Amino acid sequence: MMKKNRVKEILIIFLIAVSSLTYAQKGNAVLILKDGTRVNGIGEVSGISSIVSIKFKNDTLKYKTYRSKKIIGIDILENNYYRKFRYKYKDGEKFPEILEIVSIDSLSLYIRIYEGRVLSNSFSTEPFPIQGDESSEIVKLSNGQNITIAQNRNIYREIDFPRYSYYVGVGESDQVVHLYTKGLPFAKNFEKSMKEYFTDCPLLIEKIENNEFSNKEVWKVIELYNKKCVQRSTE
Repeated sequence: MMKKNRVKEILIIFLIAVSSLTYAQKGNAVLILKDGTRVNGIGEVSGISSIVSIKFKNDTLKYKTYRSKKIIGIDILENNYYRKFRYKYKDGEKFPEILEIVSIDSLSLYIRIYEGRVLSNSFSTEPFPIQGDESSEIVKLSNGQNITIAQNRNIYREIDFPRYSYYVGVGESDQVVHLYTKGLPFAKNFEKSMKEYFTDCPLLIEKIENNEFSNKEVWKVIELYNKKCVQRSTE
């Protein structure tokens, strides 16, 4: 019986691994090079869950695949704001992977998607205004249209896909650490993951124990930590 259960567990892991099919996020984009240069064109984040790459083209180039040696990441325009994808080193690994920025702060939050559909159709996103920052930017699209881009944090208010992982890092550091994964067998649950990481914030731990956050509201956890706990530790 134990052997059958073990085989079943292995089979579940295998099915999850192979079910992460090709996905793509594509549109008007800004490619960000390591020397600080920003190039306007058409960009795409595509691949399978374990091998994700950035493809980009402008007026003079056919689509070209970019690795982390040459670029920092890419901003892709969607719904009048930019979704920001960056190469980050997860848990001290040798090679970086593409993560999407959720928010940048004292403790920043990133998300890693494991999904077989086009990302923009996989979940609901909203730009979340940064308090005290009402600045904006005028962007000219390839068709000549000018649109106004709000300078917001991209907050994921509703997540509706089977598996995703959150990572956190200090400021805009290239190094991030795993915080929580949803949809992976035998992974730590939401409450345990939060309590293990945020041991220096009793207020946050209390709210988590009182079930004031759901596992779809990690961004709220980070917001509270940055407002209440980081300030307190630096006073």
